[in-house]
Amino acid sequence: MTMREIELDASSWKTVQDFRLALKIAIGAPEWHGDIMGAFLDSIFGGGMNALKPPYVIKVVTTAKLVPDVKEMVHDFSSAIARTRARRLARVGEDVAVRFEIEN
Repeated sequence: MTMREIELDASSWKTVQDFRLALKIAIGAPEWHGDIMGAFLDSIFGGGMNALKPPYVIKVVTTAKLVPDVKEMVHDFSSAIARTRARRLARVGEDVAVRFEIEN
């Protein structure tokens, strides 16, 4: 199966909420989707909620000028995606093919 690539341009993000909104749009989250990291991880790895289905990679570009708290959130989310994917594979033997990459 081909890995779809979704690009998020971070050049206009000023707040963590800007990142969350862009991510919700990218994954096709329902309007009532939560804003905490756990809600994103549940909807991505639990399946059935978002319009975007694995396999896919989300690439965040133009991050060089992000303010520190937004940059930290993006990096934390990237780490959480990798950890959750590995944990799910180890626990239930299912590889949900989702990656999150950060580029400048």
